[in-house]
Amino acid sequence: MITWLILLIAAVLGGASNALAGGGTFIVFPALLLSGLAPITANATASLVLAPGGMASAWVYRQTILKSSPRFLWGMMALSLLGGAAGSFLLLITPNATFSALVPWLLLAATIVFTLAPWLRKMASGASGHQSLAGLMVGQLIISTYGGYFGAGMGVLMIALYLIATKLGVHEASGLRMLCAAIINVLAVGIFAWKGALDYRVGIPMLIAGIIGGYVGALLVKRLDANVARRAILAYAWVLTLFFFVKTFIKF
Repeated sequence: MITWLILLIAAVLGGASNALAGGGTFIVFPALLLSGLAPITANATASLVLAPGGMASAWVYRQTILKSSPRFLWGMMALSLLGGAAGSFLLLITPNATFSALVPWLLLAATIVFTLAPWLRKMASGASGHQSLAGLMVGQLIISTYGGYFGAGMGVLMIALYLIATKLGVHEASGLRMLCAAIINVLAVGIFAWKGALDYRVGIPMLIAGIIGGYVGALLVKRLDANVARRAILAYAWVLTLFFFVKTFIKF
């Protein structure tokens, strides 16, 4: 009963944190992992729990997204699908023991990206105005593959890429990121479901709780300082990363 309560709270907080400042994966994935799920099942199920929030965010940005040309959008979506599929299948062929050993490093990389997000956006904005189609395509493919495999911090990397490699403004880059991230997550969930990698017993109740959390988070956006929420998530992410390093590499 206590485990269920922790999982549902994690889903609510994950949905709310994504609406406020991002970082929902840092809350949902470890909760699933610590509840006893195998690492790959926990990662796949976390994608299921957080997918509706990503879709809702993309819908909110629909007017901004549609300002880009259809040809450009279709190209970015195709790259997202290709990379997302590659990352998802790569995850499924990774042994649980190998992925378990990678978890601390993946969390560390994602936490560093999340920590540096404001500076990355600022640096990318300063370097904007130069278009590089080749750089955009390669970068999108790499980030999409990472998104299908793990995904934490993917949105920050996408925004930085778009600001550097295109002439999109911050608002337009955010909208495109929402669209591509939602596509990657939905595709990944579809592949995980097809291959039987999802735990629906905990995934469905957490998905519902995550939707509630996302709705509450969206309401709180107007009242709370997103930077405060971001700092709280960052502190949690660093503690969590340290815990997994100790758990994985230090034997008592």
